[in-house]
Amino acid sequence: MADPCNSSGVAAYVLGVEESRAVALLSSELGTLICEDGNPDGFRIYAAGAVTVVVISSEGALEIWVHHSKAWPSSPAFARFLAAGLGCTVRCDPGAEAPDLDPCSDALLEIDREGERIVTLS
Repeated sequence: MADPCNSSGVAAYVLGVEESRAVALLSSELGTLICEDGNPDGFRIYAAGAVTVVVISSEGALEIWVHHSKAWPSSPAFARFLAAGLGCTVRCDPGAEAPDLDPCSDALLEIDREGERIVTLS
């Protein structure tokens, strides 16, 4: 999930939440997000000033990328914000918070009401 070409971005997978709820929560932190481009069956690009948010919807999950924002220092911080604000399960690349994990593994940090854990997707 990490984007090695863009160190200014954070990303997370949000499970079981409508896009409109996620966009409303992000707007509360980033300012009003305006949909600039998209495909109703796949993705949308939102903007608030210089900040860009890409939302990809697939099989009951949203993959959300935020670029050019300093609101969250890492993907885990972003995922914690989403999990708390939306009351749902969120997954992300654990990054530096799990230094013992192989960065090429399929392990993700999963955050929900019960806490945080590393999960491996098969």
